[in-house]
Amino acid sequence: MDTETLDALVPVLEGLGCPPAKCPEMARQLHRRSLQLAEATGRSQTEALGHLLRAMAGGWAAQARASETPEPRESGVEPADAGVRPWPDLGQETLGDYRVFRLRSVRRRSPRNGVERDFYVMDCADWVNVVAITVDGDLVLVEQFRHGVAAVELEVPGGIMDPGETDPVAAGLRELREETGYAGEGAVEIGCVLPNSALQSNRCRTVLVRNCRKVGDLELDDSEDIAVRLVPAAEIPSLVTRGTVRHSLAVAALYHYELWARSAP
Repeated sequence: MDTETLDALVPVLEGLGCPPAKCPEMARQLHRRSLQLAEATGRSQTEALGHLLRAMAGGWAAQARASETPEPRESGVEPADAGVRPWPDLGQETLGDYRVFRLRSVRRRSPRNGVERDFYVMDCADWVNVVAITVDGDLVLVEQFRHGVAAVELEVPGGIMDPGETDPVAAGLRELREETGYAGEGAVEIGCVLPNSALQSNRCRTVLVRNCRKVGDLELDDSEDIAVRLVPAAEIPSLVTRGTVRHSLAVAALYHYELWARSAP
């Protein structure tokens, strides 16, 4: 940036609220920072300079407003333009244990306005879903009655990781064997999602198992009633678009598989 351009920045900075005595040095700093920003983001220097000027204008405007009408701010409250910050944990209480989840209340304070509220969190064990592909290219699915919607649903095999179980791949292979009687090779974790981050603290992991074969009978709990269904893996998109598979976590697992398949060598 030449001297003429730097000089042209001085009145721009003055108009934005920069103290006149600081404008020449500020112009030189802007030049250096815009070069760095352009290189880091792939923007042109002109675009980077405009971004920096807008940010500076907002900062000076905020300072001017604060100096004109200072307002006391409650301790721990961030300014509105500070971005979203974690809410401090002020305490929690366990409300109940319901076998498949524990319920607790958590009191937290908004860093934006200082308001305190109680929120409710369900602590569940992590879950695992399995995308199992047979040697013939079929997808191994399970059909079972789901009590939440009182309907029979088609899903991928899966379940709750056992207490002390930390390896989702091992848990996925166990669930696949128990629910379908199938086993395979090349098992690998291909994705992880948060089932419902607004209310639940757990994760659901997707494990891919290939070259699956029937190796035994199903090993069901007394509360399970499962039928195994084989569907060509090429029909995965239509399973979702037709609503044949509609469990959100099963859909997420199938999407993880689609992404994996696109990048597989």
